[in-house]
Amino acid sequence: MAARGDATRDKLLDATIRLVREVGYTQTTTRAIAQAAGVAEGTLYRHYPDKAGLFVAAIGRQSGPAVAWARDLPTRAGTGTVTGNLTDCLTRLATLRADIVPFELAMLTDPELARAATAAHAAEPGPPEFLAQYLHAEQQLGRVRADVDPGKVAVVLLATLFGLAVPPPQAIGALGDSWPDIADAVVIVIEGIGTTPSAN
Repeated sequence: MAARGDATRDKLLDATIRLVREVGYTQTTTRAIAQAAGVAEGTLYRHYPDKAGLFVAAIGRQSGPAVAWARDLPTRAGTGTVTGNLTDCLTRLATLRADIVPFELAMLTDPELARAATAAHAAEPGPPEFLAQYLHAEQQLGRVRADVDPGKVAVVLLATLFGLAVPPPQAIGALGDSWPDIADAVVIVIEGIGTTPSAN
């Protein structure tokens, strides 16, 4: 019975992720999800309390592997370079963009989904905390300036990643080859644009 329940949850999550990618959050109704998963709509509510709960579970399913890797980022302090470690981390997180960005955008317009996601992740840290912990550890080793706030740098890095994931088409067209990739963004944030060379 437990195995059957797990299989049904997997079908529902797979259907949710696929439909959000194809038609967007607002068009992905519980009825459409159930139909795509091959189950009755009532079955959905036996596994998830509401649409928001299902969507939060789908976010967790998609982000799980990359978040698990990011969780270990603080242990990499003192190895490689700060720029290289952050580029590696953000590159892994960027692999989620096709599946996670639609959910992130949905949270900007759906207060219920935003509240459910906030409540679900309130007790456990995520990429912002892992990045901040890593930068703090590098500070202790003297590889990051002592006067910067690791939490603020983490937010800027993730905001930059999000911005690169959903760029305005006209911006890409106007900048052409100057449109940055993740490695460019990390170098700009970490090394800055001053004239003093960085040791990182």
